[in-house]
Amino acid sequence: MERLLELMEQLKKELDEQEEIKKIKELNQKIQKEKQLQEQLLAYQKEKEPSIKEQIYKNKTYQEYKEAETNINLLIMEINQELKKIKNKGKCNL
Repeated sequence: MERLLELMEQLKKELDEQEEIKKIKELNQKIQKEKQLQEQLLAYQKEKEPSIKEQIYKNKTYQEYKEAETNINLLIMEINQELKKIKNKGKCNL
């Protein structure tokens, strides 16, 4: 079990070094600093107005963020598939 925990910690460190992870963290900080985008996001949460959503999606930083988010989700799916293979073997051969 200790070996498994070590490997999970190693995986976390390696993921933190991935370009997409670094990129999404950077983009998240940019989004936090963009007052207009923050106002639009809050307004959309309250009103669910399609025109506000359209304005948000026109923002280049937001577009880059969503693209990075999609890439990370694909990476998560790949990891989950590998974990499922391990689980289906009935035991962990680590």
